[in-house]
Amino acid sequence: LGAMTAVYGVVAALLEVDIKRVLAFSTIENIGMIFGALGLALAFQAKHFEAAAALALTAALLHGVNHAFMKSALFMGAGALISATGERSLERYGGLIRCMPRTAAGMLIAAAAIAALPPLNGFVSEWLLFQAVLASPTLPGWLLKLLIPAGGAAFALAAALAAALFVRLFGITFLGRA
Repeated sequence: LGAMTAVYGVVAALLEVDIKRVLAFSTIENIGMIFGALGLALAFQAKHFEAAAALALTAALLHGVNHAFMKSALFMGAGALISATGERSLERYGGLIRCMPRTAAGMLIAAAAIAALPPLNGFVSEWLLFQAVLASPTLPGWLLKLLIPAGGAAFALAAALAAALFVRLFGITFLGRA
């Protein structure tokens, strides 16, 4: 369910043009990642794989903390953009890097972190989540051996789409034509 939520959130964010709604739907994606990691931790704990359970729980907790910092920075940047332009639509933005270089720098770092680019904090938490998924073949039971890799593939899709989402958001807002 967490993996499906992550994919839904990022696809909905990609289809949105209102900057605040883009960030809100991106939150759904990140909460899906966190709940997926928690589900993995519970599955590992139920089967007495304590090391893998600790890895998945660490991924969930770290991603929660990371998301709080990254999304706060992005919402503050969005507030600065809305305050400066009076617009919320990405289609009305463009070329704002010249007018708002500090906001652009802050949003670039936050967008890169939430897109899980190394060496930033979002990369670390998503890497831990994928490491937990890779530990799943050791679990007994055919259902978990099927569901967890499928969930891992959905997480990978969500992560790739999230990177595209934040390239789109930053590119249109700051690098696009005014």
